[in-house]
Amino acid sequence: MTGEPAGTALVLVAHGTASPQGRQVVHDLVDAVRAARPELAVADAYVDVQEPKVADVVARLAPEYDEVVAVPLLFCGGYHVRVDVAKAVAPHDNARSTGALGPSRLIADLLAQRLREAGASPGDAIVMSAAGSSRVEATADARAQARLLADVWGTSVDVAFGSAATPSVPDAVSANRDHPRARVAVAALLLGEGHFHDQLTRSGADIVTAPLGACPQIVEQILTRFDEE
Repeated sequence: MTGEPAGTALVLVAHGTASPQGRQVVHDLVDAVRAARPELAVADAYVDVQEPKVADVVARLAPEYDEVVAVPLLFCGGYHVRVDVAKAVAPHDNARSTGALGPSRLIADLLAQRLREAGASPGDAIVMSAAGSSRVEATADARAQARLLADVWGTSVDVAFGSAATPSVPDAVSANRDHPRARVAVAALLLGEGHFHDQLTRSGADIVTAPLGACPQIVEQILTRFDEE
């Protein structure tokens, strides 16, 4: 682009994954957000595993656009949201970042939909699994999201983590075996397939939901975060 800066660029910031299916989810979300808001220039960026890194993308776009907005494709406000993404926009006066996608009632509704699709029923023990973070804010966000899911699902929901925080998903699944319920279902608070979702399939749960994916509800939540700041 040449000439004066114009318009707004929206950067969708994913964690990054080696999984081709997980990578495709991000590409599909970029396409879907572009279709929903054709006036925006939409780009993808990553905090780990993949290129381009978010700081590089923001630095490239900031001189070209009136405003650059980075929306993390992460559900809890951990280190990547509060440090990596925040540091990427900090040097640029016309750049800002939003909070994580969750906690959100819309995401709770989507998690409940995934549970139903996987065959879970109200009599099952439910464990919501988040990726996990050493940041207390991220753990608090995950617990808040689990409470929203419990409101939607109508029964209690435990929360567990793929890394950094406790309990682990296998431990939470094992603890629920003591309950007089027939099955344990894990609701995956994850965007796409990859390392963390693979872990869930080995957690000992009877049911593991599919990732949330590039569905209309996630697109809506991305744009909600973009619009509310």
